[in-house]
Amino acid sequence: MNVRNNHEMPSDIEPLKEDPGETEITLQSICILEASLARFASALPDSLESHVLPENDYLPQLKEHSGETRIMELVSFLVTRDFLERFRLDLWNWIKDSPLREVRFIVLSDTDLDLKAVQPLPEELIHLVLPEEVSPSILVDVVRNALYQLELRYERLSLQSRLALSTQEMRRIIRVGQAMSTERDFDRLIDLILQQARELVGADAGSIYVTESPRGNEKPQYIRFKKSALELNANEFLLPIDTSSIAGYVALRGEPLIIDDVYALSGDEPYRFNFEFDRLHNYYTRSMLVIPMKNHSGEVIGVIQLINKRTNFNKALKLDEMRSGHVRPFTQKCNEMVSALAGQAAVSIQNNKLLQNIHNLFEGFVKASVTAIEQRDPTTSGHSFRVAEYTTHLAMALDRSRDGIFAPLSFSPEQIREIRYASLLHDFGKVGVREQVLVKAKKLYEHQLELIQWRFRYIKKALEKEYLDKKLSFLKDSGHTGFDYYEKYLDLELRDRVREVEHMMQTIEASNEPSVLESATFAQLEQIAQNRIRLESGKEVPFLKQNELVSLQVRRGTLDQTERLEIESHVTHTYRFLIQIPWTSDLRNVPDIAHGHHEKIDGSGYPLRLRGEEILPQSKMMTIADIYDALTAPDRPYKRSLSAEQALDILKIEAREKRVDEKMLDIFIEAGIYKTVEPQSFQAETQNVIRVTG
Repeated sequence: MNVRNNHEMPSDIEPLKEDPGETEITLQSICILEASLARFASALPDSLESHVLPENDYLPQLKEHSGETRIMELVSFLVTRDFLERFRLDLWNWIKDSPLREVRFIVLSDTDLDLKAVQPLPEELIHLVLPEEVSPSILVDVVRNALYQLELRYERLSLQSRLALSTQEMRRIIRVGQAMSTERDFDRLIDLILQQARELVGADAGSIYVTESPRGNEKPQYIRFKKSALELNANEFLLPIDTSSIAGYVALRGEPLIIDDVYALSGDEPYRFNFEFDRLHNYYTRSMLVIPMKNHSGEVIGVIQLINKRTNFNKALKLDEMRSGHVRPFTQKCNEMVSALAGQAAVSIQNNKLLQNIHNLFEGFVKASVTAIEQRDPTTSGHSFRVAEYTTHLAMALDRSRDGIFAPLSFSPEQIREIRYASLLHDFGKVGVREQVLVKAKKLYEHQLELIQWRFRYIKKALEKEYLDKKLSFLKDSGHTGFDYYEKYLDLELRDRVREVEHMMQTIEASNEPSVLESATFAQLEQIAQNRIRLESGKEVPFLKQNELVSLQVRRGTLDQTERLEIESHVTHTYRFLIQIPWTSDLRNVPDIAHGHHEKIDGSGYPLRLRGEEILPQSKMMTIADIYDALTAPDRPYKRSLSAEQALDILKIEAREKRVDEKMLDIFIEAGIYKTVEPQSFQAETQNVIRVTG
């Protein structure tokens, strides 16, 4: 970046002209005498400018003032009643001709003045009526009094004007402060600060910079360009907090800086202006006001840089006007007003950052919580994140609806965030479910199946022993006569019985898979359980214990009724966990939304068996998202993953049977919400644990 200071004014740049609106007004006292009263002129003090009117002339020949000087004329007329009545209209027009003119009439008359005769001159312009033979000394005192009254009037009006203007400006600054304090979007906040600062002092352009630390908690070393009032396609960039730039210099010093004309800088200043900016953007930066934004600790958290003060803020400066010097310099009053605004802006920016830090902290907590839960059940990795994406997209689609039953339904950005958090945390209660139930891949736990397998090995060995005992008994009783035939008979019978036992074991192992159990198999398991094996102690043991039989006879999935109730209890656990969090007012519905994600419109859901309108709309949306992801996600080993079309068909059946909201499902399908997330999205890279919970 080419940074330089200009030591000489470029040939096409003219010096700035002084702003008439900012020029101080000078009071000038004048006494004007009618020609017939010229005798009193000599009595007036030499310090008082006086004029004697020509005969039959009402118009005084006052001095003309240069355009750079603003003079408030305080005029005391010394006239007769006849003169006033004769020239009343002309005098009134002359008074109205200049806003910088205050007039009072001292009338010499031996009779009362008829106010109607001097209309349209207002009564308040008549300071005093004196006798025609009044003494010069008294007349001089009256003239001085009239001029003094005019001076007091001007000062009073001036103070009232300043007070009214200051009150108006203060009210505006307060209104801007109120607006900034309620703005939560950081980009809109920056826009608001810059726009209001420009309007406050009539700046043509401007920029905002915010301090930034490399590691967040160290002393800021850079300021980041955030926004320009010029419509530039400028990306954010960093400037060091040093003297290499004007904004960096102000951030370093922490003091306001007013530059009347950057093109008139000598080059000896402790800061540098980047003239390359003007060349690249076809602009002429002339006057500049740079204000640091400080927090309550006096630390600079940003810089407001205003450029080129306009005479009329509603009229943008043209390039030739900037070049020809029509830009006005910023004043000390501008500095004071923007500094007041900058103080409020600093508080708003810091509050916004603190709020964003809190949001980021809570966002991290939520994500960490979801990750922790999914680590207990790794094959569900990504489920909560996908449900959150589906649900928030559906909420935004419903918010866009302008007709139909969802027209009155709207969601603010805060409510969308509320829905997202509820969706992310909807399964958090699974922390209260036993891990073996969460990751139960088959109907029997591994240790249960292993016990059954050992039992059946024992049964086979017991059968072998039983037939060996029969052979020994035959030999003892009958010897070898006929033993060969008897042995073959026993071996065939043993083989059949062993095969029967092996078939039973095969039936058990097949029934252990998470598939739909057929009625015939259900009956076979009953028959297997009725078989007994006698132990050496004489105790009889069933081939299948009652708890094993119950698990194997699960019609669908892998969970028996007790385990399913335990899984369903995760919703209650979620609610009990979430209500412990001191939610802010804009997130207060997170527990209730998550609590209702397994409720069904027909009342068949759980845990509260809510119906229809008793269920929050946000929960209804999450129900659709949860079911869709459960059907399509490739992380449900107890069932095959379904295609989007198959999953939507199942959801349509659920809607027809009044279990999910049919109209919401229509939006879910028509708006393509189901396409917004890939089933594999948010999945962990390594997932080796088989999952069967729903």
